[in-house]
Amino acid sequence: MTKRKNRDLIKIGKIIYDHRMNLSLEKESRKFFLDDRVNKGLLEEGDISEKTLINIENGYNLPSLVTLNYLATALEIDLLELIEEVKGYIPRR
Repeated sequence: MTKRKNRDLIKIGKIIYDHRMNLSLEKESRKFFLDDRVNKGLLEEGDISEKTLINIENGYNLPSLVTLNYLATALEIDLLELIEEVKGYIPRR
């Protein structure tokens, strides 16, 4: 089964990706990002998998509210700020 990207989900993924890149971590890999966030105590192991982050950033998955909360914490931004940024791209159906 082929996964299909959704234009709005791609925009949400780009917002998440841009925030991750703005953290100016030593390495840009998703695995490094998640490991770094766990090491800093911002996430617990397994809160967000690398595969989940890949699917969100590439526009395949819409993050749940719980996942958005984990992402906001990991990205060191306010949850309400993140919701405000992505809400215009959340599909209505």
